[in-house]
Amino acid sequence: MKVAIVDSGVSVGFLRGAGLSLAGAASFTVDREARRLESRVHSREELAAWRGGDCVLEDLEDPHGHGTSVLSILTEQGRRPGIDVEWYVARVLDGRMRGDSLCLLEALEWLTQDVRPDLINLSLGTVGRAFEAPLTALLDRAVAQGSLVLCAAGPVSGLPSGLPSVVTVADAAMAHALRKGDIVDHVEDAATVRLHVDGAWGERPITSSYACALAAARVLREGCPPGWRRVTASQRTR
Repeated sequence: MKVAIVDSGVSVGFLRGAGLSLAGAASFTVDREARRLESRVHSREELAAWRGGDCVLEDLEDPHGHGTSVLSILTEQGRRPGIDVEWYVARVLDGRMRGDSLCLLEALEWLTQDVRPDLINLSLGTVGRAFEAPLTALLDRAVAQGSLVLCAAGPVSGLPSGLPSVVTVADAAMAHALRKGDIVDHVEDAATVRLHVDGAWGERPITSSYACALAAARVLREGCPPGWRRVTASQRTR
């Protein structure tokens, strides 16, 4: 099973400590001064050398810790005997959890073209609507290929949450605070979550981002619940 996490990267120290290897990883940034999108896709050999301490991949290293926490939730709570998982990471966020919609689009292009994952975790979002059409098209493509896409709900209406092709997830507090008409497909009721943060395991209050990761872990552990498979735009018009 192929699982992709689009976030702020991953700590190589966590990978070593957890005994995890990445099957693929890429980073996407925008050089605003040069007005250029920069992307770098790493081979399995590069990733193995990074994990083994033979090279440094600063573009993948998690400057915030959020992506590492999300991966830790998936690995800790998504265990199921007999299921082999290939992990893929796309870094699109910086140390302040900021990113550019172009980076998200490029990450999804890489995933749909080269990886074709079974599960995509998007514990992120944007209130910008400028890229709604290409984002919808890429997510529709992912779903048409067989991917299940989970996205965290935000405190205000945004993207990709609420799109018909994704399963929008919130924690209970977020679901209660959302405006009438905002779409939430699944609510995680836990008050706290066990995750890896600041170099150690611990309990943290649940957030919408972590609720999304918990829901993804549920899929790994129990399989996809009925009704979670979404539809593409072409399927909706039939």
